[in-house]
Amino acid sequence: MLTEQLRGSLMIVAVSGGALARAAAEAGYTPLVADFFADLDTQALALRAQKIPGDLSHGFCWESLEPVLDALCADAASPPLGVIYGSGFEDRPELLDAIAARWRLIGNSAATVAEVNDPEGFFAVLAQMGIPHPESRLDPPAEPEGWIAKRLGAAGGSHVVPAEGKSGASNVYFQRLIPGRPVSALFASDGVRATMLGLSEQWAAPAPGKPWRYGGASRPAEVGLKAAERMGAIVARVAAAFRLKGLNSADFLLDGDDPCLLEINPRPGATRDIFANTELPLIEVHLNAVQHHRLPARAHDLEGAAASMIVFAPEALTIPEGMVWPDGAADLPKPGEQIDKERPICTLLARAGSGDQARSLVRAEARQLLAALNVVEDPA
Repeated sequence: MLTEQLRGSLMIVAVSGGALARAAAEAGYTPLVADFFADLDTQALALRAQKIPGDLSHGFCWESLEPVLDALCADAASPPLGVIYGSGFEDRPELLDAIAARWRLIGNSAATVAEVNDPEGFFAVLAQMGIPHPESRLDPPAEPEGWIAKRLGAAGGSHVVPAEGKSGASNVYFQRLIPGRPVSALFASDGVRATMLGLSEQWAAPAPGKPWRYGGASRPAEVGLKAAERMGAIVARVAAAFRLKGLNSADFLLDGDDPCLLEINPRPGATRDIFANTELPLIEVHLNAVQHHRLPARAHDLEGAAASMIVFAPEALTIPEGMVWPDGAADLPKPGEQIDKERPICTLLARAGSGDQARSLVRAEARQLLAALNVVEDPA
């Protein structure tokens, strides 16, 4: 555990809070983390990392979350600066209102999160603004081939399935499949203006029943100037329309130079590790944007390339005692912890001279890790 640092403490709550804890610690803040894992490296980074009672499949509930946040707050040497949240609130923004009633919420308001995650309203606004997006609807299409079904407010891609056989439900919407490469834009916004910080290219890690499960991302994305300018213009307009604040990301499908907006993630997203910047830490960008309406004038140049990927278990396994993790491994489970089939084992980060090299390197490291766990299936 860390001692209290001079810049003060930040409470972090997310499904998995390790990456946010790392970003906070690198910026000189003391993390206090509530999540569903309390991984080894998160515990090493944080003054305290506490596992939230319950399980990932049911998600957050206030009855179990509030006592954990109270306990974290009590451990701080001085009142925490506020709460930064990650994934897990997309379908329950009312919990953000409950947090905001007790502590300063450093991020988008509950109302903004609800608005961005309401497909009917969100895509109607995009249509009014003339922003390209896939055809979307709440009721099942008469001809489901070429359509997908998405669960409202979910994240990580595991909830995206073919529309065939899916009936309409209050927590599902449908979207027409379109061609393109998945490219994500990381940006900061102060509620009016936005600065695009970088572009990454994502890939899927398909699993049975989960053909679009998120696998990893690399930067820089191989994107032409015209496409980058178009994505930047879309980000600026959407950020202003929805009054987005802090770090957010926009997911696109890019067909040539033509971007099509899929969704906005109104929180620090999964690609923050590959954009880590010692010159201007991302947590500082987030705090400045939310609290002081200050944005960087432009994205800072980052050396080389980076890629991160989630390593999933091809079969059920147990983490051995004395496990030696590769450099760049994060979200580390404890010795003796059982990992179910198709559940994440850890996250790997690799740096190289180009995006292709970084992707190849991180995939090679994943194969080596699985071999060390006596699993030889290729994770890519």
